[in-house]
Amino acid sequence: MPQLYFSEIVPASCRIFESKTLSSLKQKLATTKPREDSGAPTAGRYHFQALCGLVLVLERHKLDGDYALVFEFHDDIAIFDDSINPQKVKFYQVKSKKNGHWTTAALTKRETEFSYLGKMYQNVVVFSGSVESSTFLINAPAKFAPGDKQSFCLSECADVDLESIIQKLKKEFSDEDTIRSELLWVEKSDLSLDDADTHAKGKLEAFVVERLGEVEFSLSALFKAVSEECTSKARATKIDLADYDDVVAQRGITRQDTEGWLQTVSATVDCPKWEEIAPDINLPAPQKIRLRREWNAYRVAVLNPNEAVRKVRRMIADHLYDLGGTGVDLNGLLANAFAALEGNARAELIMASDERIKAMILYEAYSIE
Repeated sequence: MPQLYFSEIVPASCRIFESKTLSSLKQKLATTKPREDSGAPTAGRYHFQALCGLVLVLERHKLDGDYALVFEFHDDIAIFDDSINPQKVKFYQVKSKKNGHWTTAALTKRETEFSYLGKMYQNVVVFSGSVESSTFLINAPAKFAPGDKQSFCLSECADVDLESIIQKLKKEFSDEDTIRSELLWVEKSDLSLDDADTHAKGKLEAFVVERLGEVEFSLSALFKAVSEECTSKARATKIDLADYDDVVAQRGITRQDTEGWLQTVSATVDCPKWEEIAPDINLPAPQKIRLRREWNAYRVAVLNPNEAVRKVRRMIADHLYDLGGTGVDLNGLLANAFAALEGNARAELIMASDERIKAMILYEAYSIE
């Protein structure tokens, strides 16, 4: 599945370069083999996990500082406090069930080397000193939750529940003198298993409105693009798991990526509506009617481009940059670019009409700052 073009919006010169001194966490990540790299076993779980990651990204982005949310790296999800040289990490194990409650017995039942809770605590042990929390992220309620809390630390549980958990963890980690229950959390996601898309889409819309205000954009197109990117990252396989930078690039969502999503929406919002540009376009009526239809359609489609569209966009942008300063008017620019690029554009977009290519040229022209 192709990656999004969003990251290219932020100039490479704006990136923060890595310190020559690696953090102890990054060194530990390089020398610790992940427990498993089988990934989520079903497409449904991939997608639910990806949406949980998306929601966590939206929540983390509201805070200051860099971050990298990474899928399938030592746990289902890990959030590092820096995309280049991390010092701290929060781990999340994502589990879903269609009905019923989670119990302490289910969390501590050992069917393999480790129970669910044991897998979570293994990261606390392995990355000791760098782990801020290890969270069991679930869609069903926990029967042992203190009060009505949706998110709680295990140290807050009733004494009988906490003691049962600690004793079972001690059997899994017999070398540990003390079980650090204050680092183990349970959180109930408010994404429903049956309608996760709708709930996640609502959170994405609220996030965009909070950051950009009440703007007109295609939520469906943006959500499709963002959720597909998250799912693609969750399923990435051909990477070097000993190389943190490669893991982040292939399986991670960073602050820069999220800002790219917002900048893409801003660019679409700033691009004029057809009624604003129509008076300046001199074309025969039938062509102009078709161009209007393609312009309106493309302003939505641009939020979720495929690789061919991205290549044509880059091609158009480069050509328009070369035309800069020539004093050509909009009609001259459109005619010049179409004549120069039609063949190469159609080689990438075989089914594209003349008007779709012209709409893309106009869009890039109005996107130039």
